Amino acid sequence: MKILVVDDDDFIRAVMIQALKSVGHEVEESCDGTDAIAKLGCNTYDVVITDVVMPGQSGVSVGEYIRSHELPIAILAVSSHGEGGGMLDFANYFADDTLTKPFKKEEFLKAVESLPVGGDLDSALQNI
Repeated sequence: MKILVVDDDDFIRAVMIQALKSVGHEVEESCDGTDAIAKLGCNTYDVVITDVVMPGQSGVSVGEYIRSHELPIAILAVSSHGEGGGMLDFANYFADDTLTKPFKKEEFLKAVESLPVGGDLDSALQNI
């Protein structure tokens, strides 16, 4: 899968990228929502993994962009803020799944692998 990882925390972003690459995924990265939206405008991804709370344009902005442009991209929202800080709203409107930081590598990879991608995503989008 081709995956875009969006997180303002350099360390956490690097850990997620390393985990994804270790199982063969093609990964690109963005440090904020503004950069992610620019990349979404000119690249194709199967999955976007985004932090919810970031300075500037947040993960919510990324989710809004993906859904408003009807892009066939699965979204995994990650946040250290649990159900606060917009995580619950994000999950209800944009994300296919959520994961609260900190998480274990196995938990993270399982969440990514369970996302609706391709044909499954088309079905999921019809139910939104």
